[in-house]
Amino acid sequence: MQQVFSGWTWRLAWAALFVCVGTSIGAQQPALDSLLLILKELPTTPDTASLHRQIEINQRISTIYSTRKEYGKSRLYARAALGLSTQSHYPRGQAQALNNIAFAHNFEGRYPEALDTFLLSYSQWEALRDTGKMAYTATSISNIYGEMAGQTDLELQYARRCMELTERANRLHGLCACTNLVGDIFDRLGQPDSAALYLRRGLQLLEKKPDLPGLATLYLMMARTEARKKNYPRELAWLLKARQTQEHYPEGVTTTESANNQLSLANCYLHLGDLARAADILQQVKNMLPTLADLTYHDRLYEHLSRLAELQNRPADALRYFRLHIAARDSINNEQNTRRITQIQMKHDFAQKEAVAQAGQQQELALRDARSRQQRWIFGLLLLGTLFASGFVFYTYRQRQQRRRTELELANLRAQINPHFIFNCLNSIYRYTRERDTDTAAKYLQKFSSLLRLVLENSRSEKITLARDLDALQLYVDIEALRFKEKLRFSLEVAPDIDPTFLQIPGMLLQPHVENAIWHGLMHRPEGGQLRVRLTLPTETLLRVEIEDNGVGRATAADIQSKSALTKKSLGQKITAERLRATGKLASVETIDLMDEHGQGTGTRVVLEIPL
Repeated sequence: MQQVFSGWTWRLAWAALFVCVGTSIGAQQPALDSLLLILKELPTTPDTASLHRQIEINQRISTIYSTRKEYGKSRLYARAALGLSTQSHYPRGQAQALNNIAFAHNFEGRYPEALDTFLLSYSQWEALRDTGKMAYTATSISNIYGEMAGQTDLELQYARRCMELTERANRLHGLCACTNLVGDIFDRLGQPDSAALYLRRGLQLLEKKPDLPGLATLYLMMARTEARKKNYPRELAWLLKARQTQEHYPEGVTTTESANNQLSLANCYLHLGDLARAADILQQVKNMLPTLADLTYHDRLYEHLSRLAELQNRPADALRYFRLHIAARDSINNEQNTRRITQIQMKHDFAQKEAVAQAGQQQELALRDARSRQQRWIFGLLLLGTLFASGFVFYTYRQRQQRRRTELELANLRAQINPHFIFNCLNSIYRYTRERDTDTAAKYLQKFSSLLRLVLENSRSEKITLARDLDALQLYVDIEALRFKEKLRFSLEVAPDIDPTFLQIPGMLLQPHVENAIWHGLMHRPEGGQLRVRLTLPTETLLRVEIEDNGVGRATAADIQSKSALTKKSLGQKITAERLRATGKLASVETIDLMDEHGQGTGTRVVLEIPL
């Protein structure tokens, strides 16, 4: 595997060398053959590094085919690079592949496809925050809008964006091109002042490094803005600066750039009346004519020579050059018309393809809509049936739960005011009356009646305030203390952060546990005992209640034959647990046996946690 990788690396190096130095000497084919061979030898199930290598090779092959004007093959390999980049989540590869596809469309004159692809590429570069690539792509988008009639606003918008991006990135060569593009657009719009404004803005930055050949282009643009205003002396000054800049870099100036500057100088001298200099410059351009493939320069040269001959009073030469000027212009117009016809035909073909594709899409959408409507009806009916069944089940369940809660509340009410308890209370009142202890009897009767009233009132609501439940609990303990001659000592501790008038709990939750502590813990002690109830709030949604007695303990109480009390206790606690379960409030109840150092029972602690 290492040997194969080394072979790839070696061939990639040779391919890169051929691409760099061979485009002008016919060495593209060896580079292409080498890259295609590497592509075949790559593994069919590559890792991430191999995928990136495949993407790079496909990009290079696409570039070579583009320079050979084989745009179909260029797009083919660019699309392969795009697919691999998407597969490996490589956004930079996607952006570059989109650029290659767009350039292939652009070179073929397929401007709508090129524009759409360039816009996608621009979005990718923007996401990558690659300012240089964004500027480069914005220039291409602006040029395409320039080729499309009626899109001048968008052409200018992207040209300005290119200028801003290159200025931000401090890419001076790119700034030359973008400034030239903006100035050219304003010049074509007949706004020479706006063109000059942008050109001066670029010159302020570029003249800090006057060794840039691109300055000559901006000087030529400034000269053209002055020519529009017929300010020929100022035009001449800018043209001379452009020529001086070109002379500093003769190797970086193309023949067409030199001819363009020379023709502009000759035209300016003609306007200023300096015919000798104009003639000298035009002769230089005439000598360059065989190397100028662009007929635009032929057209301009013959037009200027015709004017020069006319000003020098040589009518025969003026007519001859004018005819050559007309012939060159006709050739240019024919080329433009041919290109325009080709563009129109390609747009027409593209529009037809779009119409066919759109019709197919509309038909597919119509079928999808029909299937979707059918599925929605079926789903709606199923959903309606499910909702109806669920509603019926839920209604039945709620009715059952409501009946169960009602039964539990009635059972709880019976457990709180059972006949045995009422009989004992009335018997105690009667005994105090027989003993002529009317004060105690009155106190007993008052507390007993108040307890009955609270129990009946609390039974009307599913929830009551903690304060009302504690009032009922206090009355119950007071009654039990009176019955057993003050043998019962009771203390109630409520944490400061608890507001009993605000918290709501199901009624009579604490009383069964307190009753159990009194009857099974304390009443078996001859001297009675202490009962403590402590309420705390560990969290905002949990109430903790501790009921502690120092009675005989559960083990000793189990040995005492008090069956009726045991039955009563079990019934009250069971009913309370079922009430909480029916209302969804699953309280946690823990019973802890308190022992001394000898293992004897010294009481019981019940910990009750009630969700609020």
